[in-house]
Amino acid sequence: MKWEKIKEQAREYEMRDSSGYSIPHTASRLDLIYTLSSKNSMSSRRLEGYIQDTYRWQSENESFYTLNYGVRFSNWSWNHETTVSPRASLAIVPSFNHDVTFRLATGLYYQAPFFKELRDTTSVGAQTVVKLNDHIKSQRSIQFLAAFDYRFRMAERPFRFTAEAYYKALANLVPYNVQNVKVTYYGENLCSGYTAGLDLKLYGEFVPGTDSWVTFSLMKTGQKMEGGSYFPLPTDQRYAINLHFTDYFPGTDRVKMTLRLAYADGLPFGAPHRGIEQQSFRAPAYKRADIGMAWLAYKGPQHSSAFRLRNVWLGIDCLNLLGISNVNSYYWVTDVTNRQWAVPNYLTGRQINGKITVEF
Repeated sequence: MKWEKIKEQAREYEMRDSSGYSIPHTASRLDLIYTLSSKNSMSSRRLEGYIQDTYRWQSENESFYTLNYGVRFSNWSWNHETTVSPRASLAIVPSFNHDVTFRLATGLYYQAPFFKELRDTTSVGAQTVVKLNDHIKSQRSIQFLAAFDYRFRMAERPFRFTAEAYYKALANLVPYNVQNVKVTYYGENLCSGYTAGLDLKLYGEFVPGTDSWVTFSLMKTGQKMEGGSYFPLPTDQRYAINLHFTDYFPGTDRVKMTLRLAYADGLPFGAPHRGIEQQSFRAPAYKRADIGMAWLAYKGPQHSSAFRLRNVWLGIDCLNLLGISNVNSYYWVTDVTNRQWAVPNYLTGRQINGKITVEF
């Protein structure tokens, strides 16, 4: 049981100028292109609970099964909504290879809205007023997942390969816009959509005694309003590749090097106050390389039952080794004809970072 009490009093405004002209330009007065006034409060109660169980059994041919199933329920006094969310997952270790695991999972999931999702805005010209929507529903997702795990040894070292494919059917979505670090919700259940993807990961000891991995992900998302066409969710990152590799210097285990590489698709974006339907641009891909060196300055007993100092590492990292200018967001500049130009804001460039790691 949870009780919530929230009060909000907000004033926002935006003034655009270009070469001394205020946009929109009028000769007799100063007009702002956007203002918002909000003074709201809410008090509500959330009742939540869940039941879960695990059942394991073995077949005659020595296949092993693990079934995890349960149901979660909730009630919210604000919109008088009660949700029931069943889910189940099945893991199978087949008799022909006990290093292989197949996993299947499905469930009905709800994401209850919080205060920012309730804020329903109404605009008349440049003036925007906020009211709270007490008819809003929880966003719903019907999820399906199929996965494959394979544990094996290569060059006498342990490895694990994981593959997961998933599909999520989305309903009652509350769409939102992202401008820099500000997230603005529509305040209504306006959209339906989907998310589908594939995640691959190889994890193991490429070098004895160290952990390394490489991942590859594909994802496709879409959402639409009634009668509209599909357009991507703001989180639509279509691909991502990540590498984490650790190695020791030849002849010693006291000095090690760590290399991290990342390459990922950019996210959709658009001009401010234009709506998700017009988020038709996409940021450039994110690219980054980090490298680090660490020296084992102190090595104590590794298997002592007493609380003792085990290791002390001194390290130095070069973050964003190649000095790549990755785009974080865009600053929009408007000229006197009301045409907007996107000027990129960049993330931090190359940095040197020192650290001390103490292990007990």
